[in-house]
Amino acid sequence: MLLYVLGTSQDAGYPQAGCKGMCCKVAWDRPELKRLPASIAIINQKDQKYWLIDITPEIKTQIRMIDSFNCSLAGIFITHAHIGHYMGLINLGLEVMNLKEIPVHVMPKMKDFIIHNTLLNQLVKNNNIKLSLISENVEVNINNNFIIRAFNVPHRNELSETVGYRINGKQKSAIYIPDIDSWRGFEENLFKLINKNDILFLDGTFYKKSEITKRDISKIPHPEIIDTMKILSGLSDDAKKKIHFIHLNHTNDAIREGSQAYNTIIDSGFLVSREHQSFNLS
Repeated sequence: MLLYVLGTSQDAGYPQAGCKGMCCKVAWDRPELKRLPASIAIINQKDQKYWLIDITPEIKTQIRMIDSFNCSLAGIFITHAHIGHYMGLINLGLEVMNLKEIPVHVMPKMKDFIIHNTLLNQLVKNNNIKLSLISENVEVNINNNFIIRAFNVPHRNELSETVGYRINGKQKSAIYIPDIDSWRGFEENLFKLINKNDILFLDGTFYKKSEITKRDISKIPHPEIIDTMKILSGLSDDAKKKIHFIHLNHTNDAIREGSQAYNTIIDSGFLVSREHQSFNLS
């Protein structure tokens, strides 16, 4: 059982549409710096199946990334109703892949959001997807291949609840929290998750909030990486290496390997997620 990183950036990818700032100019000029929206795949090569956690607007590229595994899509788990995490669903419909009865595992408000969305509900009516309701802290056993459990995290829940996921393989486990407003009030849970799991993908949207100059940061809250590293500074070296920052905004210098921000993270003992990374959970 493999975890495979399909994307590491915030919902809109890197470079971001309409961005003419220096943060994106370098990526417009150098396509190899492009980064896709955050998503991971759970791959079972034995059964030739894979599952997605979040399905992004760049799903066609992300599916190509794992073509070599010769596996078919068996299901999708969605964290919340912000565009980078569910909009790839439209590619499952009649006009594109026209898949049938793909299980889409969602929390109650996310289910209601899909049902009441005219575009997405067509996928339900046409049997492209089959909505499967999940509950907080209730384990879902997927064909005895792995166990996955959703847990609520505080985030902007104007459209749905927001969850993180714990993925249990036979030997190792991983945590996926691409979006959270703040670690404040969640710190005890965070340390427990670090102690009990082997790999943690944590919200790294902003390196520091001062990078946002044209929007009201209070309306798009996320923890700063520099603050997260401060909170976790007392961890052992081995524990720090469990942490992989993901969901990096286009303004976040750490999105570019070798930048000062990136190097500071690495020098502090933490890691930044990379596309095509794989982790064996067996």
